[in-house]
Amino acid sequence: MRHVREESGFSYWLISRYAESRQALLARELSNDPRRLGHQVDAHHAYSPMANNDPPDHTRLRKLVSHCFTRRRIAALEPRAERIVDELLDSVAPTGRADVISDLAFPLPVQLICELLGVPTQDRASFGLWATRTLSVATGPRTSNERSRRLRAYFTRLIEAKRTAVRAGTPADEQPDLLSALVVAQQESGSLSDKELVGLAVLILVAGHETTSNLIGNGLLTLFLNPDQLALLQVDMTLMPSAVEELLRFEGSAGQSSLRVAVDDVEIGGTLIPRGSVVNIGLSLANRDPAVFADSDTLDLRRDPNPHLAFGHGMHFCLGAPLARMLTEKALGALLSRFSGLALAADPDDLEWRQISILCGLTGLPVSFDPEMGGT
Repeated sequence: MRHVREESGFSYWLISRYAESRQALLARELSNDPRRLGHQVDAHHAYSPMANNDPPDHTRLRKLVSHCFTRRRIAALEPRAERIVDELLDSVAPTGRADVISDLAFPLPVQLICELLGVPTQDRASFGLWATRTLSVATGPRTSNERSRRLRAYFTRLIEAKRTAVRAGTPADEQPDLLSALVVAQQESGSLSDKELVGLAVLILVAGHETTSNLIGNGLLTLFLNPDQLALLQVDMTLMPSAVEELLRFEGSAGQSSLRVAVDDVEIGGTLIPRGSVVNIGLSLANRDPAVFADSDTLDLRRDPNPHLAFGHGMHFCLGAPLARMLTEKALGALLSRFSGLALAADPDDLEWRQISILCGLTGLPVSFDPEMGGT
């Protein structure tokens, strides 16, 4: 652990060891509420725009949506996920070339999340394109703030439509979409504001989308750069769950946690962090700690155990983690099994990366393969 002061004057404690990182992620003295950072949040690149809160608000809001991301619910989505992956790959199979990001990694989670949230069928194509641009494009005719406002405005209208349907007594399926369920919960408890409801919709989109799209792209590139491990996986696809965990450890998209602020003096790893201090937990550094991971700079798809912190730890563990894991397994599995001769079609040094808050992912990942070999 060390104290860092940037040229801008912004200072924080950087935690890099695994044991200290786990301790910090569990510490109730470290607030995850970005409002406590005051004016510093605008200047610091690591600030997350996601609606992070502390208990009891965090507990209340997370409880409302956590059922959507249980292992059982995600397992039930697997057949639909497989169909979406096949449809997306069918469109590029005859060409022998694809951009894994735009052709698969971005549209896959958006399509599935549309169904989870209950986005009307007639809106899904345009919404998927719109949401993808909102999350991935930093430049263009509209600023990111304008795109975010449009996204929130859409969810506001959609929630009102769900509310109208609920009030009219429109019959719901046995498993209604999440937004309808949240509208019912809002009416029954009165503890969920309209602003929080819209914020939860945006959070689910971001949590489910960014973690997945980055993991698919970053993971496949990592496999290309480690051909021995790629060959190992192609020979034994039963390694896929273990492979995804190792790809998360080795090249997870979140290099650090969202910033914490000490609301009280707290001791982490024998170091006293004074009240009011900012704490930056280096997840990628912790995941390469040789005290926990043997040959930590080596990609090992058979690594076991693998207690990485790529999705965080404790009460702020990434909400979209189960969905990201499942969709990545389906996407990588289909790419490797369907496309013979799959290879990177660009110089790795020429690939471009985008930074969205604390997350980092590729803007594109061109690949080539034997054409017509991926048809179903």
